[in-house]
Amino acid sequence: MNKKAFLILLILSVFVIASCKSTPEEPVVEEEQIEEEAPPEEVIEEGISEAPVETPEPVEEPQIEPVSREELQLARQALLRAEEAEASRFAPDLMEAGYADLQKAADLAESDPEQSRALLAGVIEKADRAFELGKQGLIAEARANMAKLDAALLEIEADKFSPEAYQAVKTQFDDTNRMIDQGNLVKARESYNLSSLKARNLHRQLSENIRWVKILERDTNTYLTEAEEAEAYIWADKEFLEASDLLSVGMTSFRQYDLKASEATLKEAKFKARNAIYLAEKRKEQSATDQLLLQIQQDLEEASALQVQSEEGEILDGNPWSGSEYLNENPLLDVEAEDYEGEDSSLLNYDLDKSLDEEVEIVEEEEEEMAGSVNSVSALLEKAKTLWQEGVQARNDGEYEKSKELFVQAEAYIKAYRANAVGQTYTVQYNPDDRDCLWKIAGFDGIYDDPFLWPKIWKRNQKKIPNPDLIYPGQVLIIPPVEK
Repeated sequence: MNKKAFLILLILSVFVIASCKSTPEEPVVEEEQIEEEAPPEEVIEEGISEAPVETPEPVEEPQIEPVSREELQLARQALLRAEEAEASRFAPDLMEAGYADLQKAADLAESDPEQSRALLAGVIEKADRAFELGKQGLIAEARANMAKLDAALLEIEADKFSPEAYQAVKTQFDDTNRMIDQGNLVKARESYNLSSLKARNLHRQLSENIRWVKILERDTNTYLTEAEEAEAYIWADKEFLEASDLLSVGMTSFRQYDLKASEATLKEAKFKARNAIYLAEKRKEQSATDQLLLQIQQDLEEASALQVQSEEGEILDGNPWSGSEYLNENPLLDVEAEDYEGEDSSLLNYDLDKSLDEEVEIVEEEEEEMAGSVNSVSALLEKAKTLWQEGVQARNDGEYEKSKELFVQAEAYIKAYRANAVGQTYTVQYNPDDRDCLWKIAGFDGIYDDPFLWPKIWKRNQKKIPNPDLIYPGQVLIIPPVEK
């Protein structure tokens, strides 16, 4: 037993003895006299060393600050920087992972700042790698695009059609490549945008100019084909040949890369070709009108020499008339190229023969009505002359359709006048064995030599012979001339 244990046991013994000697009354012990009982000491067996056991005081762990907006913004700016280099196009996987990690970091900014910061560091690393890939992609793309633009310009021979403008584009390309090599990417991008704009503008403008010249060539060829179909080589041979020659000269200028000269020449060629069509059509129509003019003139001259019967039955001698005097005072004018009014002019494809046939039918139906509107037989011929002269004037004014209508009307009056013409007369003979009749008279050699034409004689002499079966000796019958 050690000393400390022995001492404790001794104190306890003394305390027990003292308590046995005291009176039954409970002693009043002052607070100062009461000693606090010491806790029993731990008994340690002899030979075992004792190490004092101390209870560690609780240590407060340091608080980790939540991720700030500034930290998130730095990562976001790194991604935006990569976006400016179009990293989403050249490094889409990195950018997609960077945006996903940025969102996770934002979600853990308060709950797990340490993990959030680790994610943000990864975002910045990914953004920087994506930026480099985007930058290299843009450089490669810019150089490839410049090569492609240059090839496109050479394909349309911009170096020959527009050498100065092409050289300016090439110089701009060289400046851009030099800035890329020097690492001055900001200025390189500005230079690339400018060179690309210049190259595209040159290609667009030159392509449009070439297309325009080819359109002029195509249109001229089209008009020359139409002119050939209209027989312009006959009716407008000068303009037709000029247009063909100008087309050849214009395309020679084009092959020599002179667009201005080519355009000017081809415009003139196109005008000449269209003019050739215009003149050919007009001169054809003029020729057809002139044929009708001369025909009506001849009919008038022949009709004027005929004997006619007046309304009173009087035989009027012919009064020969010639239209040459009027034509000498009003000579026929040929259509000229200067009359062509360019784009606003129309080409007339008028079928004179077909229209003439249709209108003659109408005139024949109204012939009697027109003749009745004139007071006398002589006036019919005078009206026809007036209409013919008006037709000549319309023809000289280039109003061929109107001229033709006037000539057709004049022809109707001539026919009405001819209906009163006296080709010859025949006096009905008395022959008891072979009596005269209209059938027999029409069959005479000196009359019509055709008995079936007897109605012509009867129609002309209806006032004298109301009944065609009854004619009498001594009657003088008018034998109308046979119509041509």
